[in-house]
Amino acid sequence: MKTSWLKVARAVSMAFVASAVPACGAGDLEGLDAQGEEFASEEMIEEENIELGTLEQRIANCTNPDGTNAVMAAFAVAVGKELGRWQAGRDFEKIFTNAQAESPNSLTYVYPLHFEAIRLTSGTGSDGKPRGKSRCAGGQCPNVQALLDMQYEPLANKIWVGAESGPNKVLLVPNVLRARMIAKLTSDQKTCDDNPRDNNLTSCPVETHKLVPAGTASLGGCGVHYKFTVTKDATGTLLYPKQLKNKLHFADHTNGWVDFVAPGERGLPAGVVAIDPSYGLNEDVTNQAGACTIACTKISTSNMLGQCCQCGGVNKLFARASTTNPN
Repeated sequence: MKTSWLKVARAVSMAFVASAVPACGAGDLEGLDAQGEEFASEEMIEEENIELGTLEQRIANCTNPDGTNAVMAAFAVAVGKELGRWQAGRDFEKIFTNAQAESPNSLTYVYPLHFEAIRLTSGTGSDGKPRGKSRCAGGQCPNVQALLDMQYEPLANKIWVGAESGPNKVLLVPNVLRARMIAKLTSDQKTCDDNPRDNNLTSCPVETHKLVPAGTASLGGCGVHYKFTVTKDATGTLLYPKQLKNKLHFADHTNGWVDFVAPGERGLPAGVVAIDPSYGLNEDVTNQAGACTIACTKISTSNMLGQCCQCGGVNKLFARASTTNPN
């Protein structure tokens, strides 16, 4: 099989592994030629050959038929880490694109701009605080942006999402991810944010919050949980931490891969919350099988080209990928 790669955008690599081995459940996957950097048009994945499977682990609902459950959970983690809060209504907005890139250039602009997607905002929000990419160092939110880029069609048939163990893996479907991100942000999250009430477990809280990454823990669910210390805005004690689950409508808080854990649950101390995406889609935690990283897709700010990875129980080598997004 040809080794292929795509140029890295914003110094963030989305490394993926593809295989013709039957256990991976697909035929050959061609990306860009390493010499000519041109899209290959042959031997693309046939959907009927994809082994969807059910990702079952413990009692969690880890189904992931189009890859979006895992990506949405990883998105929630990345937002918490890079933006320091879950205020999606302020930090993201709906846009119209050509489904090829967030900011069309001369090569992609020929497609009509009638596809909805979401992107980071910038500047100052109605709360008087930086919003969206303005909350990130240098205006760059690499993990968040890499996940947003998965909404676009150049990555169709290229991004595998797998469990941290076992033979299950699926291909992410960009148009399904776009539609789901739009629906969750502009409908579910907006409805909740527009009707906040403190001390009500089904409502979004009125009190503001601040998140600080606090490592990881194994708390069940579909993979490793990412922990956050949480305070009321900058310094105070958050009075209603369980209501933060409702600030995750934008990632679908009923999604089994999110698996929000509040303080006092499953041994978490006071002032700590946790959520649970797939390995690989957030940068700083790696699960290993010997020398191989267990991840079908790995988002990383370092170069992982040629390193060993295990996807669907099969060892391969990471290749690099990006979208046509020039931002």
